[in-house]
Amino acid sequence: MKRRTYCLSGIIFLAVFVLLSTGNAASLKKVRGAFSALAYANPPFWIARELRIFDKYGLDVELVYVSGSRPIQAMLGGSIDVSQVGGAATVAAAAQGADVLILGTVFTRLVFAVHASPQIKQISDLKGKTVAAGSIGGNSYFAGLLFLAKFGWTPNRDVGLMAAGGSPEVLAALAQGKFQAGVMAPPTTHAATRLGFREIFDLASLDFPFPVISVVSTRKFIQANPDIILNVLRATAEAIHLYKTRPDLTLPVVAKYMRVPKDDAALVQSQVTYGKHMNETLAPSLDGIKFVLDFLAEQRPALKGRNPAEFVDMKFLKKLEEEGFFKKLSGH
Repeated sequence: MKRRTYCLSGIIFLAVFVLLSTGNAASLKKVRGAFSALAYANPPFWIARELRIFDKYGLDVELVYVSGSRPIQAMLGGSIDVSQVGGAATVAAAAQGADVLILGTVFTRLVFAVHASPQIKQISDLKGKTVAAGSIGGNSYFAGLLFLAKFGWTPNRDVGLMAAGGSPEVLAALAQGKFQAGVMAPPTTHAATRLGFREIFDLASLDFPFPVISVVSTRKFIQANPDIILNVLRATAEAIHLYKTRPDLTLPVVAKYMRVPKDDAALVQSQVTYGKHMNETLAPSLDGIKFVLDFLAEQRPALKGRNPAEFVDMKFLKKLEEEGFFKKLSGH
């Protein structure tokens, strides 16, 4: 009976959005959006697009996949208006003069874990060894830096930190014996455990806020289209709320984009892991931005002491907070 009720409510939910979008099709504002990774931490824009939440807020969003940090170049070039992209990449680009700002952060935790080969019995055994992570400047690499800092190690002096690609590539390198440990994200971490690579540290346990996935646009577009920005943020927050509370509606969307069966165990595993860290209020982490700036300042000392607030535009989230949008969304 409960399952039938969920199905019926889901049908009604979708029907409402179809009616809203059909009735207002002529008045929808066209927006060119992007997302930067086919990964389980990225569903808000997918959900907002497929469940017509963008439509609900008056937006006709053309959503495309542009990998890595390339959405930033696309926005600067004018082919993309707004993107869901890594906050670290955004800060790095802005620190070099790119006219981009973080408007909100979808995901604020480095939900990575360090898995090690069987010969690593305790974390101290890693001294003098090498840990594999993602590309330099990417979220996985920052997770590796945070892990080393936690134990007082200097990267590439006490413990090596090597860029090896995404989580699947890190696991493959571990399996080939190239590295003694690796930084990975779910669901690859589940596969690592099954292959005998034990988790030795959970970075999410540090409760360290980080601008992992952020909503970003150029200052030029933001100034010219404040209403669009507000509605993108509204739709994104609502999509996060649905991901947390209505997996019956949202997991089929994630399955579509990740190209996995709707009954794939990774869908539920990832929703449980990532869902609790999805940031419904979209508040950016200034401490996380400072961590990125401190890393960049090692190569560019002029960045030391830069104010993290320079890299975000908070006025839209403040407006949504003042109008009670987030309280209404959560039902409080």
